[in-house]
Amino acid sequence: MVLDFFRGSGDTLSQVEETLVQMMRDGREVYDTAMEAVFGGGKSKEAKQTVRSTDREINEGQRAIRRALVIRASVSGGIELPLLLTYMSIVKDVERVGDYAKNIYDLAKYGIDFSEGDDVEELARYRDAVAQLISDAADVFESRDTVRATDLVAKADVFLDEYDDHVKAAIQSTGPASDAVARALYHRYLKRITAHLMNLMTSLTMPVDQLDYYDEAKEDR
Repeated sequence: MVLDFFRGSGDTLSQVEETLVQMMRDGREVYDTAMEAVFGGGKSKEAKQTVRSTDREINEGQRAIRRALVIRASVSGGIELPLLLTYMSIVKDVERVGDYAKNIYDLAKYGIDFSEGDDVEELARYRDAVAQLISDAADVFESRDTVRATDLVAKADVFLDEYDDHVKAAIQSTGPASDAVARALYHRYLKRITAHLMNLMTSLTMPVDQLDYYDEAKEDR
């Protein structure tokens, strides 16, 4: 809603949106590298370099957007305040995608290898679903497809409950503690990535006062 209202407001905002989309695509690169590592690839110098360098690019993108928005605010005064608040909110969500993907890589650093587990197919299914969600979110935001954004939010919302169920199951499991911890963290990180992407999608469909709530429990939204 807010973004649609201000569509075409200037080159600065076009550059901000291009940077946001690139940050999401970089987040997908960090995510893919991390997942390859925990599904049999293991830690390596190459993977570590990719994760760290790409994460730095994401962080620089966030700083560049914040600088651009501050400058824009100083020029426009309070006229574009809703828009600027929206961008400040969603850039945080986009940056967090890379952070949680980086956390997944940490599991590989600790020796986790999901490819050896009996539940590898289920874990891989969630891996692939979130990978697709990251790419879809970038495409939808870039095209401002509000209908598809609404559909993505509804689809992703179902996964949030499933992640919670898996975390609970891991905590209550009687197997090795290392397996339980790894799976609890894995599903927790996937949930956080999903929730932050949902927050991003709401910038296309909701007013600014209703943004940034999908990383809360459903009863607290």
